[in-house]
Amino acid sequence: MVQSINRSRPPEEVAQQLSLSRLIADQQKAISTGQRVDRPSDDPQAWLEISTLARFQSNEAAWTSNVGRAETRATQAEASLTAITDGLIRARELLIQASTGTTTAQDREGLALELDGILNDFNDVLAQRDNFGGPLFGDGPPIRIPIGEERYVIAAPNLAQVTQGIDIGGGNVSTLQQIIVDMADAIRNGTDADRTAQFSSASGAIDHITGLLTKQGVARNSLEATKEQLGESRLALAERRSQLEDVDATEAITRLQTLLTSLEAAQAVYGRVSQRTLLDYLG
Repeated sequence: MVQSINRSRPPEEVAQQLSLSRLIADQQKAISTGQRVDRPSDDPQAWLEISTLARFQSNEAAWTSNVGRAETRATQAEASLTAITDGLIRARELLIQASTGTTTAQDREGLALELDGILNDFNDVLAQRDNFGGPLFGDGPPIRIPIGEERYVIAAPNLAQVTQGIDIGGGNVSTLQQIIVDMADAIRNGTDADRTAQFSSASGAIDHITGLLTKQGVARNSLEATKEQLGESRLALAERRSQLEDVDATEAITRLQTLLTSLEAAQAVYGRVSQRTLLDYLG
């Protein structure tokens, strides 16, 4: 019985061509997609690092989004607290005007009405919602926004921090609303002594809101610094991932040409072997 010629062909030559063909296909895919590592088997160590980098990038993208949201809330809160401070300064000016000996009852009523309007403005400011639909100054605990690994920021105080526990002197505290109501009542119905007594409350309220504005400044600075850090980290992570994952086009094309040349050479050798006759094998 005559043995098949195919069974006599050197198997390593066939295997070499198949291996070269797979490498060429992988190289062509890498060039077309721009990715050197597409699956774990391409480079296990690089794949592991890329996976870790991808997780970091995803986390930092979420933190960056949170920083943007926090900045928006912090800006709104700062503007609102500034408006309240301006209103309190105006309220103290009205109190001063009402305390002069030349004001009439009619004058004082006009000043008190302006104070009523300031209180209405405060209520409107405190009831406003942020750009995301929630209350800017909520009733619950202050919102802690995550901006990093175990890092949080409070972008705006809650309602109680703004309106309650205001030191009015003498070991006493009051609320923002009650302070304005008492000032208006002292202007309308009180004596000069009553109106003078309200200056301590007005100053306490101004100091209280100014203190909150200082905290807003600290929060804004923290957010700005965090945004800078995240931006620098984003660039560093992207650069490292690109080094691991992306294809060097010039190198890849050179490698492809080398593989093609090697395959052509292997096919030529195989072609010469396949042209040998049966007598060559039997000889």
